[in-house]
Amino acid sequence: MEQRSNRAGRAVAPRDYSFRNLTLWKKGQDLALDVIRLTDQLPRVRSADVIARQVVRSASSVPANIAEGHGRYSMAAYRNHLSIARGSVAETITWLDLLARAGHIPSEAEANLSSGCDELMAGLTSQMRALSTKIAAEGGPRVGEKRAGYPSHRDYEDDDLEFEVP
Repeated sequence: MEQRSNRAGRAVAPRDYSFRNLTLWKKGQDLALDVIRLTDQLPRVRSADVIARQVVRSASSVPANIAEGHGRYSMAAYRNHLSIARGSVAETITWLDLLARAGHIPSEAEANLSSGCDELMAGLTSQMRALSTKIAAEGGPRVGEKRAGYPSHRDYEDDDLEFEVP
């Protein structure tokens, strides 16, 4: 490991414990970079430009929230930021789907990026559950969303949904 020095020239310990070492952060950065590269290749039409800004924002929000949460002083705050990052992954999937539906990107590109998003979402969910377990074991405060009774996409088919029109 590389030896670092402070301003006075004294040796200081390396920064081993950093969000930069987190696998989830690295995967989030990779996702954001892949999205940036994809949007750089989009046609220069208004619809693509609007969606490009949105997908870059949502994808870049993922590693930013992972890093911010890691920098907080409590596990509960960290878990909450992971939840925000997870929401940003879902938003990114939505924008990628819209780009493909609009014909701005090939469906294969959307499928590849969405697959990476699914993997990242699973990792975030796993880490959130681990933090929740640790927080509960320590009797700490809960910060974040309570587990909702929302059905999983596996619990119903789209045709089963009924909407009331006012």
